[in-house]
Amino acid sequence: MELINTIAGFITKILQWWFLVMPWEQAIHVRKGNIVKLRGEGIYLRIPFIDSVYIQTTRMRMMDTPMQTLSAKDGNTITVKSAIGYSICDILKLYNTLFHPEMTLNSMTMGHIADFVKNHNIEEISPFSIEHFVKDKIPVTEYGLKDLSIKVTTFAIVKTFRLIQDGSYLSEGLIMNPLK
Repeated sequence: MELINTIAGFITKILQWWFLVMPWEQAIHVRKGNIVKLRGEGIYLRIPFIDSVYIQTTRMRMMDTPMQTLSAKDGNTITVKSAIGYSICDILKLYNTLFHPEMTLNSMTMGHIADFVKNHNIEEISPFSIEHFVKDKIPVTEYGLKDLSIKVTTFAIVKTFRLIQDGSYLSEGLIMNPLK
């Protein structure tokens, strides 16, 4: 019975002659693959099999970056994790500039954090300075975004031991066998 409901819902959706854009959404309406229109809130007509519609919420989104362990200019090591927030203001510009906004913003943020840390000494680095540097480097309006927020959620100056990671214990004659 569930399969029949799924099939009926799919057929109804394909043959539907209208689409609804909620107040917190924007839509891209594509006709015959080349006529593109940006749609705000409202009810619009669509021709089945000729029109494609892509609806996206414009509300604030949040995501975390993975933990980064970075070396500062003076050789000290810092561990940083951040959260990124943004809203969409122009879905058409977003679709024309970025393929995966979350992945792209995540990579850009991590790259700018790494760039900032490697070019500054430990005394010059703080969560506040990282946040402002990264926020100034990402041109959100070029991507149809707004309200960019970068917050450092984890910040620690740490000593690292890279024996296992880089395999240098082998050249130093150390035997690391946790089973014995």
